[in-house]
Amino acid sequence: MALVDHKIVEMPEDPDKATMPPYRRLVDWVRSEVDGLSVTQLDFDDLGPANEWMWWSIRRQVSHMAWDSLVFTHRRCGALLWPDGNEPEPVVWEHHHFGPKMKYDRMLDEDLYWQVPDLIAKLEIGIGWLERVANEFTIEQLRAERVSIRATEFWAYVITTLPRGADPDPDHPGFVRYDLEGSLWMVFYEMLSHIRTIQRLKEHQGLEPTVELPRVGYLRLPEYWGDTNANGPSMKRIEIQK
Repeated sequence: MALVDHKIVEMPEDPDKATMPPYRRLVDWVRSEVDGLSVTQLDFDDLGPANEWMWWSIRRQVSHMAWDSLVFTHRRCGALLWPDGNEPEPVVWEHHHFGPKMKYDRMLDEDLYWQVPDLIAKLEIGIGWLERVANEFTIEQLRAERVSIRATEFWAYVITTLPRGADPDPDHPGFVRYDLEGSLWMVFYEMLSHIRTIQRLKEHQGLEPTVELPRVGYLRLPEYWGDTNANGPSMKRIEIQK
């Protein structure tokens, strides 16, 4: 395996350290893993119920990463990035945010963005926004931006990889609360886990991964590294006990 030089990074245990994720490396790692793949290799999937990690092809893994970088940042960080309300629109937002007009499930509009260079171009935009948030605002500002949302089985599982910034909301059973520091690390780990899935899809097709990924964040969990092919926790909401 040809290795891409990197420093293993993850959210520091020490809250006095304000290290933020190296988002740019995600783009480099994606480019390296998809370079030279054929259409058949890019679009291989397996929709069997026991193979959830293979439901999205390599192409759709990249599309989801681009979607995540754009939609997360627009929704969660828009007021910080564009306080005058003059938001850019690299995609039609109402077709990409959750709602009745969403065209594809957590993907970019496949009628418009299907070729890998187009997907990576959108990923570049979202990564640039994430870098702005990480670089332009203080850690105190990021920690002050806190929200509480209904928990899913998936979110309740993956927040266990963070030393702080995301935890069950003690005032609202069935909810989890996040500050923006925690959210920014979670979106990094989320996209990193999809690069690892790209590697697993390549290995399943007899292809070698090209990057040695850091096993941090979600990748410490067996379902997302590939220690098991078992499905991870679902996006089903946690039932609120009455």
